[in-house]
Amino acid sequence: MAINNINEQTINYEVFVGGDRALGTASVDLPEITYLTSEIKGAGVAGQLDVPTLGHLESMEMTLHWRSIFERPTNLLAQNAIMLSLRGAMQLYDAATGILKALPVRIDARCLSAGLTLGKLEPSEQTDTESTFKIDYLKITIDGRKEFEHDAFNYIHEVDGTDYLAGVREALGLGA
Repeated sequence: MAINNINEQTINYEVFVGGDRALGTASVDLPEITYLTSEIKGAGVAGQLDVPTLGHLESMEMTLHWRSIFERPTNLLAQNAIMLSLRGAMQLYDAATGILKALPVRIDARCLSAGLTLGKLEPSEQTDTESTFKIDYLKITIDGRKEFEHDAFNYIHEVDGTDYLAGVREALGLGA
């Protein structure tokens, strides 16, 4: 019987800081992965175009939204890198069998605090506090399989099993 999985939604997620479970976030804005580009024009090119630089990304940012300032956000202002791990369960519907399934998704990010927005104080309302982080390492694992890894300081940029910076590390004398 053919497999026809339909990705439906996030069932739930947890945030871990340095391996410890951190309760309280309301939501997370995940980073945007955008390649650095440079403009190419001149002889041999009909016009101009922006070409991505192999394995190089623009600055990545992630924001944790908190229900309350009394949770954990002020602890995350330390000026040291921290490892944030987002572990989620994504719901799939197998249309061939009619069974709902949970698929594990994990996002690991080494990051530095970029700031804290305290939010607001209002009776009977959440504070909407936000912690913002700059990311230098990002790994995405889906159902136990590494799909993406980027390490800016160690020249690693792996997509679907191919490390696009292996040749760059070798050319720089850093080994493959």
